Amino acid sequence: MPISRIERVVGGVVTGRAERDSDGFFACHDFGSNVDATRLASLDDVADFLRSRPRSGVRMNPEWKRITRNIYIDGVLLR
Repeated sequence: MPISRIERVVGGVVTGRAERDSDGFFACHDFGSNVDATRLASLDDVADFLRSRPRSGVRMNPEWKRITRNIYIDGVLLR
Protein backbone atom coordinates (compact mmCIF):
# COMPACT_ATOMS: atom_id res chain seq x y z
CA MET A 1 0.00 0.00 0.00
CA PRO A 2 1.55 3.34 -1.00
CA ILE A 3 2.43 5.94 1.61
CA SER A 4 0.02 8.87 1.50
CA ARG A 5 1.55 11.27 4.03
CA ILE A 6 4.63 11.92 6.13
CA GLU A 7 4.10 14.51 8.83
CA ARG A 8 5.53 16.00 11.98
CA VAL A 9 3.08 15.88 14.88
CA VAL A 10 3.68 17.77 18.13
CA GLY A 11 1.13 17.66 20.93
CA GLY A 12 -1.41 16.00 18.65
CA VAL A 13 -1.18 18.79 16.07
CA VAL A 14 0.33 18.42 12.60
CA THR A 15 3.08 21.03 12.46
CA GLY A 16 4.83 19.96 9.26
CA ARG A 17 4.26 17.93 6.13
CA ALA A 18 6.79 16.43 3.70
CA GLU A 19 6.31 18.16 0.36
CA ARG A 20 8.11 18.25 -2.96
CA ASP A 21 10.60 20.98 -3.82
CA SER A 22 10.27 23.21 -6.86
CA ASP A 23 11.82 20.46 -9.03
CA GLY A 24 9.27 17.88 -7.89
CA PHE A 25 11.46 15.90 -5.45
CA PHE A 26 11.46 15.27 -1.71
CA ALA A 27 14.67 16.31 0.09
CA CYS A 28 16.04 13.81 2.63
CA HIS A 29 19.18 14.21 4.73
CA ASP A 30 21.42 11.72 6.50
CA PHE A 31 22.35 12.47 10.10
CA GLY A 32 24.79 15.38 10.25
CA SER A 33 23.94 16.68 6.78
CA ASN A 34 21.97 19.83 6.31
CA VAL A 35 23.15 20.72 2.82
CA ASP A 36 23.62 17.65 0.60
CA ALA A 37 20.11 16.28 0.18
CA THR A 38 19.19 12.91 -1.21
CA ARG A 39 16.44 13.72 -3.69
CA LEU A 40 13.66 11.15 -3.84
CA ALA A 41 10.67 10.95 -6.15
CA SER A 42 8.00 9.32 -3.95
CA LEU A 43 6.81 9.19 -0.35
CA ASP A 44 7.45 5.43 -0.41
CA ASP A 45 11.13 6.15 -1.12
CA VAL A 46 11.21 8.80 1.61
CA ALA A 47 9.69 6.36 4.13
CA ASP A 48 12.27 3.69 3.19
CA PHE A 49 15.07 6.25 3.56
CA LEU A 50 13.88 7.38 6.99
CA ARG A 51 13.33 3.82 8.24
CA SER A 52 16.75 2.61 7.13
CA ARG A 53 18.79 5.55 8.47
CA PRO A 54 18.44 6.36 12.18
CA ARG A 55 18.44 10.10 12.93
CA SER A 56 17.95 11.02 9.29
CA GLY A 57 15.44 13.68 8.32
CA VAL A 58 13.27 15.10 5.60
CA ARG A 59 12.47 18.69 4.63
CA MET A 60 8.94 19.73 5.57
CA ASN A 61 6.77 22.76 5.06
CA PRO A 62 6.02 25.24 6.42
CA GLU A 63 9.46 26.89 6.33
CA TRP A 64 11.18 23.97 4.51
CA LYS A 65 12.87 22.79 7.73
CA ARG A 66 14.80 19.53 8.09
CA ILE A 67 12.77 17.43 10.53
CA THR A 68 14.30 14.45 12.35
CA ARG A 69 11.90 13.84 15.26
CA ASN A 70 8.15 13.45 15.83
CA ILE A 71 7.83 11.97 12.32
CA TYR A 72 4.67 10.05 11.53
CA ILE A 73 4.26 7.92 8.42
CA ASP A 74 0.57 7.49 7.56
CA GLY A 75 -0.33 8.27 11.17
CA VAL A 76 2.17 5.83 12.76
CA LEU A 77 5.05 7.20 14.83
CA LEU A 78 8.45 6.51 13.29
CA ARG A 79 10.49 8.44 15.89
